[in-house]
Amino acid sequence: MEELKLKITGMSCQMCVKTIKNLLSELEGVINVDIDLEAGIGIITYDEKIVNEEEILKNEAFELYPAEKLAN
Repeated sequence: MEELKLKITGMSCQMCVKTIKNLLSELEGVINVDIDLEAGIGIITYDEKIVNEEEILKNEAFELYPAEKLAN
């Protein structure tokens, strides 16, 4: 398992968090999505044998809420 830590912009409420989690949960290989709304930080746990960072960042969730990778 790998973790991808992201700075996510554009979130204003728990519905935004739920939308991101729902969209990412549709992506095979994503195991867990933890989002801190106030900090604007998301940590995505994924199986690197099934999905990679680039595929995660191309998800529709990040078209709605732009994200950039943070150093681990």
